[in-house]
Amino acid sequence: MTAPLPPETDPALVAARGRVAETLLAATGGSTAGVPVAGTIAPESRYATVGAAVTVDPDTGQEVVHLRRRFVPPADRLATAGWEQVADGDRVDLLAARTVGDPTAFWQLCDANGAFDPAELEQPGRVVRVALPEGFPGAGDA
Repeated sequence: MTAPLPPETDPALVAARGRVAETLLAATGGSTAGVPVAGTIAPESRYATVGAAVTVDPDTGQEVVHLRRRFVPPADRLATAGWEQVADGDRVDLLAARTVGDPTAFWQLCDANGAFDPAELEQPGRVVRVALPEGFPGAGDA
């Protein structure tokens, strides 16, 4: 068995850190190394309405920019758009592409099914609820 790569050289972790940094910079309109980034998060993102905050590290005095916490809406407040049975080999991004029309909108399936880990929805034979994002009419309390 091969030993795991140190965090600073693991390509997956480096890429993930890069995506997190891009998201934070986009949320705050910041830039890094002189490379400008968009001033807002994409409107279809689950983080579009949460906003950003800046805190100061008490030890270093350095400002730390972060996204605010996103509160997941109760599933009963989401309008059901349909149901989808998970096929052998389905991944949550494939389910989202097929049902919502956007593979990056897998979070809508997670919200609708109370799944914290998207992999929970990838069990063959499972029936997944497809719901619209919060705020669309048709939910129980709408």
